[in-house]
Amino acid sequence: MESIPGTFIIKVDYQPVSVVKDGNEDKTHACLGPDPAVFTLVDGHLESGDWILGRSLVEDRSLLPKRVLWFNKQSTRTDMVHKVLAFPDGDSYRLEFLGAPLISHEGKLFADLMKDQPQDVQIIIQ
Repeated sequence: MESIPGTFIIKVDYQPVSVVKDGNEDKTHACLGPDPAVFTLVDGHLESGDWILGRSLVEDRSLLPKRVLWFNKQSTRTDMVHKVLAFPDGDSYRLEFLGAPLISHEGKLFADLMKDQPQDVQIIIQ
């Protein structure tokens, strides 16, 4: 699915994905924090305010976890951000960032290509 009805927050290891802290850049590495971002998923894009959360179309070719970034909607073409898919999972959803689950490392978000670092990810419908 490329859409989830309504708004929701995302928690990774019980900590919410935080709103963008520094709005002066076109893209910034997404972090966990006390001020949760409220998302919509429409046409495969995770949006929160003026920002899109996702993986860049341009990444290194290694199998290391890939950075999950905030992209400013005003200065970024949506075709430069990989789509996010949602799959029903019980009474919630499971998100995949180009086939990779979301993980955190030292408070920053990544997509785990190898799927060898499973973490609890919660989608909390508002």
